[in-house]
Amino acid sequence: MRCSPWRHRSIGPMDEGERADLAEALAARLAAAGLHAPPGDADRLERDLALHLERVAALIAEADLDPSDPPMTDPTRAVGWSGAVASGAVDNHQPAPGRSATLPEGAPTAAGRVRACPDGGLVEQARMVREGEASSVELVGRALERVDRLDGRVGAFVLVLAEQALAEAAERDRQRRRGSGTGALHGVPVAVKDLIDVAGAVTAAGSPKLAANRATADAEVVARLRAAGAVVVGKTRTHEFAYGVVTPGTVNPWDPGRIAGGSSGGSAAAVAAGLVAGALGSDTAGSIRIPSACCGVAGLKPTWGRVPATGVWPLSWSCDHVGPIADGVADVALLDQVLAGGTARPGPPGPRPAAPRIGRLVGGDLDPVDPAVTATVDELCRRLEAAGAALDEVTLPLAAARGAVAAIVLAEAGEAHARLLAETGEDGYSRAMLSMIRIGRSALAGEYLAGLRYRARFVAQVEGLLAGRDALLLPTLPCVAPASDARTVTIAGTQVGVQAALTRLPGPFNCSGSPVLSLPAGLVGGLPVGVSLVGRIGGDRDLLDVAARVEAAAPAIGRPTAGP
Repeated sequence: MRCSPWRHRSIGPMDEGERADLAEALAARLAAAGLHAPPGDADRLERDLALHLERVAALIAEADLDPSDPPMTDPTRAVGWSGAVASGAVDNHQPAPGRSATLPEGAPTAAGRVRACPDGGLVEQARMVREGEASSVELVGRALERVDRLDGRVGAFVLVLAEQALAEAAERDRQRRRGSGTGALHGVPVAVKDLIDVAGAVTAAGSPKLAANRATADAEVVARLRAAGAVVVGKTRTHEFAYGVVTPGTVNPWDPGRIAGGSSGGSAAAVAAGLVAGALGSDTAGSIRIPSACCGVAGLKPTWGRVPATGVWPLSWSCDHVGPIADGVADVALLDQVLAGGTARPGPPGPRPAAPRIGRLVGGDLDPVDPAVTATVDELCRRLEAAGAALDEVTLPLAAARGAVAAIVLAEAGEAHARLLAETGEDGYSRAMLSMIRIGRSALAGEYLAGLRYRARFVAQVEGLLAGRDALLLPTLPCVAPASDARTVTIAGTQVGVQAALTRLPGPFNCSGSPVLSLPAGLVGGLPVGVSLVGRIGGDRDLLDVAARVEAAAPAIGRPTAGP
């Protein structure tokens, strides 16, 4: 295999010679894994699978690793942070009258924005149940009615647990009447991605391979939702085994001809369409933030390890995150409070500046970005500065970090599927998924280790930029949601594969393990544009404070056409 032409090439669009080298290398890797791309799929497989090889090549070219760089599967070790993932404690604190349990006191909120869910957000619904304005049966019943009426058009849910949810809602109401309904989400309907175990329900992970995979116990995050009083009304669609950015069967509530994003597309679409006010997703290279940006909602990738992934089908153990998707920052914060359990910061925060200090990421490693997206982010930055925020420009080596994630995910995903493949064979896997698994199984140890070894360096670079700042800011995606039938998108005159385009900006921060929140920044051509805020490792609650301030400065985007 001729890998040498990549080693010192500049990072940017490939010329014809480099493309030929890449095609040859891909063919060799496929052949070594016992695979050959069918003629009709050759172009697509080259785009999607060669993407990994190109990004790994960028890592090798840029990283300049030496023996003092050890492999690191836990990115938080680079800064000495330790999240109590194993803790079963759940913060079910109820706010004092007039106080919010979800954001620091004094943090602004986007109170005037139009909510997608007719019953209000999670914070509002929890208050309604707590104060007796609505029963859990009423809220859950109305959510199920919306799913029944609208989801035939949206395709957000793969499984609706109507009977079970109504029974649980009735029990929540009985608990409240007895005075024991004190959970932070008591009686509120939520949904979870079909990668996450719900006791008694099938976890299919978007694949016919697992059609009979009935969970015997709740995933830890679902157990925490239930302990906080939430009612799970169903499971949302995901791209096959979370490896993809499209989520087949789910459309974008803003435009049914556009993708909802992936792999947590069902969760984001369910929230954007107002079917539920909050849902869970998972994120390995952007799978919470990509659909959140596409669908115009807020989504948080927590600090790696802060929210447990037990009972969640893995894609990459050292890059997977589980987190919340909701209509706004306050609702995301409430879900985060529950999911983080014993790691949630107790009590009020320390003093924080009235105006955040934000570093805006710039530089060639972001390119290409649609000029209209850049203009939307420019306008948000002007609004933030007018509100008193301090912004400056910073750079990060995103290309090398993308390569690190590609090297790690490819190898770990192949290994995660080794047993299932050996026991059940190839039937049920799509060609793209099977090819990824085979190439992952044949990944070179040096490539995998290079990804793990680069991780500590990238963490240090991100944390270094945050030493004098409250957050970093960048577009979540370089474009709005692509058309459903698009294999490529043209961004600023450059044609890019859809998967390459949508993972290139969010993916690097799965290398660092940083908390990142995407929220709506505006509309381009009637479609949402997302902006991402990156925080310090372990500083998720502080990041949510900054996000609330950014959300208050951002323009309202209204409600999608597919809503109730």
